Amino acid sequence: MPHNPDRLYQGGYLPHCEGGGRPQLITTRLADSLPKSAYRRILAKAEDEAERRALAQRYLDGGRGACVLRHAEAASIIREALQFYDGDRYTLVDWVVMPNHIHFVYDNPTVPVGKICEDLKGYTASAINKVLGRSGKLWQRDYFDRYARDEGHLSNMCFYTVLNPVHAGLVDDPLDWPYSSVHDYPPKFKDDLRRWYRAWRRRFWNAPR
Repeated sequence: MPHNPDRLYQGGYLPHCEGGGRPQLITTRLADSLPKSAYRRILAKAEDEAERRALAQRYLDGGRGACVLRHAEAASIIREALQFYDGDRYTLVDWVVMPNHIHFVYDNPTVPVGKICEDLKGYTASAINKVLGRSGKLWQRDYFDRYARDEGHLSNMCFYTVLNPVHAGLVDDPLDWPYSSVHDYPPKFKDDLRRWYRAWRRRFWNAPR
């Protein structure tokens, strides 16, 4: 049954929105990826919510922290957890595992976004710590969320997700990054995505989101 409430509320540091059953883009990051001191500087510098998100994303894309998600075992755990809830708690649309954060886009949620993030982070933290032989806090408590205003905005969210490794300078081609849903696309769509990005990348990254 769809989860339909449409409301704004305050999380630990960030405002959150239940999108009324609309598609959502979620970003959650590792605990050591954005220190409180750096985030306070971002809050002081940003003039609005859009600039704050952009500055935080730029910091994350710089690869700060231990970046434990760069390990294939950790990335596989994230992928399997996202796919486990597909068709139950949401319809998984796109996802990417970056070295110190993840993005995922879903539609048709049946539970609140807070519950989705809480359970995802709880399970993956335990599994990743075990497989990597580490202990301690893995994820930052809060998360970024943004719902799609319309189909065009949803497309931008999806492109933003699968192209993030290129924008961060990790690869030159989105298909060269192994930890994303782009590998599930039909072959023709992969070729179209390459051509589109080569032609429109500057305009795409400069466009407001």
